[in-house]
Amino acid sequence: MSCILVVGAASATTNAASDPTIENPDRIAATATAYVAKHNPWKSMDHRIEVDRLDPRTRLARCKTSLEAFLPPGGTIRRRTTVGVRCSGPSPWKIYVPVTVAAYTKVMVANRPIGPGASISQDSVSWVERDVSTLSYGYLPSLKGQGGLRARRSIPQGAVITANMVEANAIVHKGQRISLRSDSGSISVTMSGIALQDGAINSRIPVRNLSSGRRLEGVVESSEVVVLR
Repeated sequence: MSCILVVGAASATTNAASDPTIENPDRIAATATAYVAKHNPWKSMDHRIEVDRLDPRTRLARCKTSLEAFLPPGGTIRRRTTVGVRCSGPSPWKIYVPVTVAAYTKVMVANRPIGPGASISQDSVSWVERDVSTLSYGYLPSLKGQGGLRARRSIPQGAVITANMVEANAIVHKGQRISLRSDSGSISVTMSGIALQDGAINSRIPVRNLSSGRRLEGVVESSEVVVLR
């Protein structure tokens, strides 16, 4: 469930806000907030949207139509985004306001140092609430996956676990007898083979057909099956 809080709403002087000929800065802030609330990538999480205050010298004609928010060409909503607000009424104008989004969810962090190649289990991590809008490398949502995960490199205690820190554990091992399957439309042929290197789920590895002796390549489908491709 999301929770949206507008903090530091764009506001100028009291006189500007009460002058019927001048656009109310709170209306500008609300328009920018509603747009970001609808389009930000963290809208399913608890999040906070903050619109910077307008320069108190800003004087825009009161818009007689609904205000419209937009992003500059090529723009995307990030932690810190500039959002445009425009009036298409008889006295048109547009203004750009800085908007900041903070989004909170629980992420995995290493609860102890993890060495290169070490398996990562539920005992290796803790779930801690963080502002994920600040995590430029993202975060790993779970440890689910056939075969489990291991560290690509050293992971210090307290580090948020990201996809580039881990790799899948091998579920097929060099020298292991496996089933080789070749699919062609509705026809599927299975033969005996042997793995020529370790392989994780969905990885491509060399194999040998035990009947023909041919060296082939396939994708690891399970701990017992490699699909020839």
